[in-house]
Amino acid sequence: MSTTERLPLRAEYARKALHAVTVVLPIGLALGWTDQRTLRVVLASAAACALVIEALRATWPGFAKTFARAVGGLLRTHEKSALTGATWLALAMAAVLWFAPLNAAVAALWAAALGDAAAAVVGRSATRLRQRPVTGKTLIGSTAALAVTATGVLWLTPASVPVALSLGAVAAIAERPAKPLDDNLRIALAVALAATLLGLR
Repeated sequence: MSTTERLPLRAEYARKALHAVTVVLPIGLALGWTDQRTLRVVLASAAACALVIEALRATWPGFAKTFARAVGGLLRTHEKSALTGATWLALAMAAVLWFAPLNAAVAALWAAALGDAAAAVVGRSATRLRQRPVTGKTLIGSTAALAVTATGVLWLTPASVPVALSLGAVAAIAERPAKPLDDNLRIALAVALAATLLGLR
């Protein structure tokens, strides 16, 4: 995502509200409402459905127009001719559920669901209150990503405070660049890998 590509504030909040709804996944997994095997199937199915929709958008003009009418106001410019953030999020979440240990997956799902959303909402809100033009990702947004990710990791996993803060920092660093790849994918994979290396299983 280009750091200068910004949606209207209401559309940005709507995107992140949908993003944040997926926080039920790490919470449900950590609290035993569901198990990793079931959630793997659910997320793999969601990712497959998302890819089918993307294929239809790319090959069927009528479907693409209907899709644009339905959700076009929530799409960034580059998403109109490429994979949407929602598709990247589904792929990222499915990947960490299949390949990361349980607690590392919980940490990664939380970071992708709420850490990333916090960065966008806090960053945009702060710049709006200060009446400053938004030209990129903000330090206060990155700080929010760190804090929210670390808090969730502490709540939902047996991670120590240093490990939780480290994973928060990883999420914040992964969220900041415009490229490569989508930030949903970067955050989920980076936190999953870091959590695994730090012994969170």
